[in-house]
Amino acid sequence: MEPADLLADIATINKRIREAGRERLELVERFNREIRELVRDFEGTPDTFRVFLDLTRRLQRITRRVEKAHEDQSLDYSEQLEKALTVLKKRRFETAIKELDRIPVLGLLTEQRRLFEEYKKGYAVLRTRCESVEAEIREKGAYYKSLQNVDVTSFDELAALKEQIAAYNDDVGTFLETFVKQTSILDVLRISLDASYHPELGFPPPPSHENAEKLLSFVLSEDLTTIPLFRFLEYAKYSDNKLSHYVGDTTSFRQVLESNVVWLESLDDIKRRGALKLSLEEPGVSLAVKIRRLIPFLSKLNAPTGLLTFLRETQKLVTSGRYERVRATSAVNRDHLEKIQQGAHLGDLRALEDERARLTKQLEDLQEPRAVEIELA
Repeated sequence: MEPADLLADIATINKRIREAGRERLELVERFNREIRELVRDFEGTPDTFRVFLDLTRRLQRITRRVEKAHEDQSLDYSEQLEKALTVLKKRRFETAIKELDRIPVLGLLTEQRRLFEEYKKGYAVLRTRCESVEAEIREKGAYYKSLQNVDVTSFDELAALKEQIAAYNDDVGTFLETFVKQTSILDVLRISLDASYHPELGFPPPPSHENAEKLLSFVLSEDLTTIPLFRFLEYAKYSDNKLSHYVGDTTSFRQVLESNVVWLESLDDIKRRGALKLSLEEPGVSLAVKIRRLIPFLSKLNAPTGLLTFLRETQKLVTSGRYERVRATSAVNRDHLEKIQQGAHLGDLRALEDERARLTKQLEDLQEPRAVEIELA
């Protein structure tokens, strides 16, 4: 039911309760509950003398209180209550319930509370919806306003930049993969250790620099400086007898390898890692710092000119502020932008404002739940 209809029903039931008197209703309800409890307690019991005595005692206690309340003129519908008690003595449970059901005011208080709780929920839903529409108007208004400064050409620049970054990431990954496979393990370890001190480069970090330094010392001491990384990892699969042909101290080899194997495997699989790669998710500030590290690092590795050229062009894009404007386009819905250019967004805002006006009027025509609760009879 709508809150307005609930409010009308509450007013109707309040009137009936006031006419009957809340205290008198509560007394009738109390006797009704007690008699129904008797029915539940004895309906399934055997018809024995002991059960009869127990039922009679409980009936007498209720009967005395009903008679006293009737004498005090504080109880209505005492006739129906007394009839229900009388037939209960004969264990006519169904008849007793029917006598109670003839009392027309039973359930008024329960129904009043149910209607109020339903009204309270409906009012809260309406208020929440009103607040949501208000927030939506503010958010959409600000969003549409921000789109007015977006240049449509930015979408084309964004698409081109995405492709260029994807191509760079693939090329730099391929370059690193080739570098790691063709370069000696000594150079790979030294360069990777150096890179690990600069997290923005994205190189896989060693488990600990102490273990990495031990590995580097072992490679130097065993004169393994010229073999490639993948060959060094293959040695781990050799038996001690076979390994002894390539390594003097096989025990130390297995120890330093065990403490660094995860790092070495990630270097061997460098193309699939994030090393030296760019992302449009990065804000211009952090990207500027990253590129300043990438250019000298790749230059030291004798990277292809194309990679360095792209990084320098991207660096100019960042420092000019154009990168952030293009990057911001990724969060823009092109359909929304076209809607603004056509002025169609004004219709959306007007529809929301009309809904807000309708909901606000509904709330103004209702009462606060606390005020309704105070007026409950």
